Amino acid sequence: MQSYKTRDREAVLKRFFLLAIATAAFVGYPFARLVPAAAQPAPGNVTEARVIAEASTGDDWPVGGRTFDEQHFSPLKQITDRNIGKLGLAWSTDIESAMGLATEPIVVDGVIYVSAPQSRVYAVDASTGKVLWKFDPKVRIDRMRNSWAAHSNRGLAVWQGKVYVGTGDCRLVAIDAASGREAWESPVCDGAITGITGAPHVGGGKVFIGYNGSDTGVRGSLVAFDAATGKQAWRFWTVPGDPAKGFESKALEVAAKTWSGDQWWKVGGGDVWDPITYDPAAGLVIFGTAGATPEELFGDKADMQVGGDRLYSGCIIAVNAETGKYVWHFQTSGRNYHTENMHILLADLTLNGEKRRVAITAPKNGFIYVLDEKTGALLEAKPIAQVGWASSIDIKTGRPVELPAPAHGRRPMTGGHNWWPMSYSPITGLVYLPLHDPKKTPLKPGEFPEEGKLLAWDPVSQSARWSVDEPIATNSAVLSTAGNLVFQGQGTGEFAAYTADTGRRVWSVMTGSAIHSVPVSFAIHGAQYILVPVGWGSGSRLFSKGSSMATPEAKRGPARLLAFKLGGTTPFPEATVRVPPVPKPPVQTFSKEMIQLGATLYTKDICFDCHGPEADGSGAYTEDGAIPDLRYLPAESHKLWYATVLGGSHRKEGMPGFGNPPGYPFVVGKLTKRDADAIHAYIIDQSWKAYNAEHANPQRSKPN
Repeated sequence: MQSYKTRDREAVLKRFFLLAIATAAFVGYPFARLVPAAAQPAPGNVTEARVIAEASTGDDWPVGGRTFDEQHFSPLKQITDRNIGKLGLAWSTDIESAMGLATEPIVVDGVIYVSAPQSRVYAVDASTGKVLWKFDPKVRIDRMRNSWAAHSNRGLAVWQGKVYVGTGDCRLVAIDAASGREAWESPVCDGAITGITGAPHVGGGKVFIGYNGSDTGVRGSLVAFDAATGKQAWRFWTVPGDPAKGFESKALEVAAKTWSGDQWWKVGGGDVWDPITYDPAAGLVIFGTAGATPEELFGDKADMQVGGDRLYSGCIIAVNAETGKYVWHFQTSGRNYHTENMHILLADLTLNGEKRRVAITAPKNGFIYVLDEKTGALLEAKPIAQVGWASSIDIKTGRPVELPAPAHGRRPMTGGHNWWPMSYSPITGLVYLPLHDPKKTPLKPGEFPEEGKLLAWDPVSQSARWSVDEPIATNSAVLSTAGNLVFQGQGTGEFAAYTADTGRRVWSVMTGSAIHSVPVSFAIHGAQYILVPVGWGSGSRLFSKGSSMATPEAKRGPARLLAFKLGGTTPFPEATVRVPPVPKPPVQTFSKEMIQLGATLYTKDICFDCHGPEADGSGAYTEDGAIPDLRYLPAESHKLWYATVLGGSHRKEGMPGFGNPPGYPFVVGKLTKRDADAIHAYIIDQSWKAYNAEHANPQRSKPN
């Protein structure tokens, strides 16, 4: 029998323990350190039941978009439009990355999981910013497409104690969330011809992932793996293969009838490089595909001629999550205009007096679509940017009313939405979209023709509620919160907050780094945080003009995680930025004809896919993991031109030799010495343009 003295002692100890917990919570001490190990949540404890059960709390950000709806909305409201003036930096953590960050963090039980280029993964303490562990999957970059894909990674997934990341050499790697050690890996596609830049998505005990390659003739598919073992569960091919070899499904047999042209199956296309949304209630995976466009390909397939609707490229597709069996599709591409599909979010709307479960998506083509989630039927389609290829979408047929191509020249430019996720607030009923749109004012010589725009769209009234113009065309994803706030970062390095109902800017901070990632929100120890990765990132910095994505200063800013909270007083870390001068190029000894030939070959042989159109790249010559801006080549690199371009002396660093290419899907033919000279002539010409522009007016900004 227990004595009164013993019970009194236990009561005192119990009161002491409870007092210690209360004190710890008050001062912000990690509760887990006071709780016995057996009571602590297992690292990476994400399950389907938990994601659904905790959807209304917002303390974690456990899956992409926070919930399976992919709405990128936080129900937290400690930070509001009325007190945001008190928002300050809680902590910052530098991430080792010469290629910035273009990623969506996942936050589970006080730990942030974040990916970086070359598929490196970090686990970070959410309350302090301390790195807990780091994982490097050792991605190969000595094969051209791997080099391209490896330089960007847009996110990861967490499920039942494991962290999942796709790699630039086309593997899916599972990492133990507690130790940071590899648990298993599985091949997703042929790592010799393409790679993965997008985030895996999870649900129903499976990991769903696609890969890149439509622009280089790779046949696309979505693949599901068992989350525990890495065993492939199913694969849904998005476009047909060679009919002589048979079809993997009835859906592909039907799709083959929509293709025409000689050996059309060699075009590939329809890759699933970004949008994947899992809905446990409907039992569906809804995903978007890219186009199948040999007319926009380069290299050895540039002259292929194909026609037809080319299903299921340029489509939104729904498949059974358990089996991968086709359910429905909706094509956003036109017969003469192929687009890429982007983020798909799910919402419950009342349309024409009827409650509907819908999928909302905004592709690159300038329209926003609202589809019935169960059937794929088109409910709405309206332009949200300037559109130069179609006048409207026929609501009955779902097909675009395409504008005829001009007899000479190209169609007017079309704006639209890229991969950066939009956000939907169930409180305001608005969709917040990060857009790029053609400028309406006359352009100065050399000026980039597009600008950025943050648009608030009402899907019920099918109209814009408000918009904010932005100077840089490429900016971050959008986060909306229950505090009547919308957060977005810009290519200028500014991170800003706007009122969700009116679009009034109420807070901003200059971070010193371009922002091309996904901001998220979470709560720990009773405090709401806003977390944003910064640093000029994404695959777009390789194949788009650098001047369209960031200012010269913001390009050079560091890769960091920045966490903000009310009353945060951490001094903002300095971003010591030096914009390098353009070195004096060698004397141009080549003819105008050779320069023009070089410009053609620079495009045809896909030099622009890593070094930017017109060699408008990173604004520096670097060898620290970033891809160099060829306008900034030092004299020694010009002397080693043949060894680099033809001989492959930098293959291990990701630059293959084009004098003897190993049969890539888009460049099989060998570059000759004359070809190399022509491209060199073009680079020297572009270098002189940048050098002269810099010296003509020393007070103006450096060339982008």
